Amino acid sequence: MHEEKIALVRRQIEALAAAVASRNIRHVWVVACGGSLATLDPFRYILTAETDKVSAAAVNAAEFAAELPKGLGEDCLVVLNSQSGTTAETVRAAQLAKERGALTAAYTTAPESPLEQAVDFPIYYYDDPVNPYPLLLSIFPEVYQTVFALLDVWEGTKRLPIMETAMENLEEVCGRATASFKPEALEFAANHRTEPIIYTVSAGLDRCIAYILTNCSFMESVWRHSSPLHAGELFHGACEAIGKETAVVAFLGIGPWRSVEERAVKFLQRVTDKLTVLDAAALDLTGIPAEVQDIVAPLVLHAIASDYCLRLSQRLGHPMSSRRYMGIMKY
Repeated sequence: MHEEKIALVRRQIEALAAAVASRNIRHVWVVACGGSLATLDPFRYILTAETDKVSAAAVNAAEFAAELPKGLGEDCLVVLNSQSGTTAETVRAAQLAKERGALTAAYTTAPESPLEQAVDFPIYYYDDPVNPYPLLLSIFPEVYQTVFALLDVWEGTKRLPIMETAMENLEEVCGRATASFKPEALEFAANHRTEPIIYTVSAGLDRCIAYILTNCSFMESVWRHSSPLHAGELFHGACEAIGKETAVVAFLGIGPWRSVEERAVKFLQRVTDKLTVLDAAALDLTGIPAEVQDIVAPLVLHAIASDYCLRLSQRLGHPMSSRRYMGIMKY
């Protein structure tokens, strides 16, 4: 049913990879705002872990535009993201990057939007909560496939088909996971309906999903105080704010960063009675090739975490779509 869209996205990714292959790219910037930036963080993380051919960094679009990196130029790739394609800071960042000669690409759901018009290579993703598109066409799978397409360019490998298989099977894997964790999600909603603040704790590639849970789910969608704490930084000040009655959601990945998260979880188990642990080791990842399970597992944890917040919103009678300021107040 959506074969044409899937084929289009793959052509867009191929076009970007071909352009990268034709240039001496030495640095990659991922630039966006809020959740749009968080969904690009795997770009930075995976490139940093998998190749020494380029360096990678992530920066908020407003900050990027206010103080352009001194080294921004023709040997740079700037990757942006705005669902609407109209986020002013992100559009401005794209325009400035292109003026400096950087190769530019952007993810957006809006063809002919200002962001699409400002970049060299658009990559579409699709989002409709009422009539959902296949998960394969959402932002995270497209980011992962783009990263692996570029790794193949820089490393001379042929790993993109492995990631394509993983992303094609991701929806089924996430469906199994959310169904399996449904009792825990309902219990979380019942136990946290009156919590004034819910911290999240994570490290490594789990940081992007913890940020989304904090900023886009707890704070933006259900208006609860939250803060994304780095598991390694927890012991350098933030731990003093945790008491027996402090609600915390902690992530445990299966990648190299797990040891950092495990130390935090062991501490939290001792000091708070309101700890929720989402552990990737408990997931059934059948369908995800073994060699990429560690970096794909955060996306499955993201599906579970999103369901936890959805169940909380239902328990509160507070729709996830509720907003007081975003898109309502001029700021």
